[in-house]
This record gives sequence, C-alpha cells and structure tokens, in this order.
Amino acid sequence: MRRVPLCMVLALWVTGCVQPPRPTKVPVQTIAVFPPNNRTGDRLLIAGASFLEKYVLATEPYTVADALGAEARAQLAKAGFDVAAAPVTGEATNAQIPSSTDEAAAIAARRHMEGAVLYIEIRRWESSGGTEPTAVIAWIVATLIDAPNGQVLWTAEHPPRPVQTPGVISLGEAYAVAAHTLMAEMLAPLRPGRSASRTNG
Repeated sequence: MRRVPLCMVLALWVTGCVQPPRPTKVPVQTIAVFPPNNRTGDRLLIAGASFLEKYVLATEPYTVADALGAEARAQLAKAGFDVAAAPVTGEATNAQIPSSTDEAAAIAARRHMEGAVLYIEIRRWESSGGTEPTAVIAWIVATLIDAPNGQVLWTAEHPPRPVQTPGVISLGEAYAVAAHTLMAEMLAPLRPGRSASRTNG
C-alpha cells in the first residue's frame, strides 16, 4: 500500500522537473544560418573519411559543421521562420566562414542582408571513445544577430558536457545524432516576432 503513493510522488516530482523551454520571440521573420565556425582544429568528419568513401564511392566530405548548419535551418523553419537556403547564404558570405560574432555582423552589414543571421561556434567536440561511442562531449555557442544593425538579439550556450548518443554503430552516426540533438535543444525556444515590433538602432 505504501508503494503506490511513493510512486505517484516520484512521478509528479520528475514531471515537475522536466519542463519545456519558454518561447523566446525575436523581432525578425527571416534568418540566414552562416556556416558554423569550427574552432576545434579537427575536421570532425561525419562522412567521406574512410578509404571506401574517398576513393571508391567518391563521397563528398560531410562534417559536424555541415550537420549543425543543416539542423539549424531545419529547426528554425519548423519554428516558423523564413530560412535562407544554404546556397543563398553561401553566395551572400562569398563562402566565407565568420570567425566571430563581430565578423558575422560585419559580413551581414556589408552584404546588406535582411532579417537576422545565426552564427554558430564549435568550441569543443569529441566522442566518449570507441567505435560505438555512447556520447559526444560538445561545447557550442549560438548567436542570433540583427543583420542591418549588428545587434545581438539572442544567444545560447551548451557548455562542455556529454550529449548522449545511444544505439549508434559508428563515430559518424554519433556525431550526426549529437548535432541534431543539440540544435533541437538550443533553438527550441526561438519564435518569430511580428515585424511591427522590430526596432532598429
């Protein structure tokens, strides 16, 4: 008889602790995701690293930075933003990867971009080890910048801690799963605000 109330209390406690993030409205509708800046010193290949991929299948290299950019675009579109396609963003930046928030703001201003730009920085990214890693230790910072005036509208940081990747069978798969998990988690609060509420400095 005592077990039932205890289980109920534990269930309520767990449910109460896990809450979805509160929506954060930003005064823009359009967002361009800049190519993420990988500061780790490692290419962080997801695909295109093996002998078979490079020399037999001629697989184009696909990196964690590529995955983070693609996942960011998908998550922002899902939230209701108008997201610039990757080729459009590449043309706007002249294939240049910003090295800081200041440089991202400068590129956006120089190219007369509209809306906002998302700058993502990879500061740490490493697996838990082995051919089937159970986690990726990641340190990521994402910053949303108003394109016309360079103002920081929003920023989020995932400090260096493990991102769980259960059930993966390769390092590349672990990296891909972690990229998806991180962008879904970090960008979840963002929602487009009405353009009428936008203020320019």
